[in-house]
Amino acid sequence: MLVGSTVVHIGTRLFIGSLALALTGTALAPLFGMSPLIYSLSLADEPVATNFIVIRCATFATLAYFSVNFLRRKRPLSSVAPMLVFCNFTVFFGAALMLQRSQFDVMAWATLVLIGGVSVFLYRENRAQNKVIFRDGW
Repeated sequence: MLVGSTVVHIGTRLFIGSLALALTGTALAPLFGMSPLIYSLSLADEPVATNFIVIRCATFATLAYFSVNFLRRKRPLSSVAPMLVFCNFTVFFGAALMLQRSQFDVMAWATLVLIGGVSVFLYRENRAQNKVIFRDGW
């Protein structure tokens, strides 16, 4: 019975590891000019809007981040950690892709600054929740 459980455990870890690798590759590909997994998001022959690619990259990077944390047996200590990670990846990929595509629209950059502000707020909340969790630990 222990052998079967070990095989399932190894299979799960291999699957999650493969998934994390695929998600990481897909998230980083647009930074190198590739766009996998986007076939046609519109009926017209227009290029895919940057905001769709940013959200997709941030989502895949967040999933890869938590997949790697799962493999390392690290769980988020607070409920705001996933939102914090997503906001951080959104700011990173948004800035990188807008610079790469030479998009200097004021509203897009203002939105990134706003998301960065939310990220700072979530960082502070995450730190506060971590202190509460470990307050009586030592």
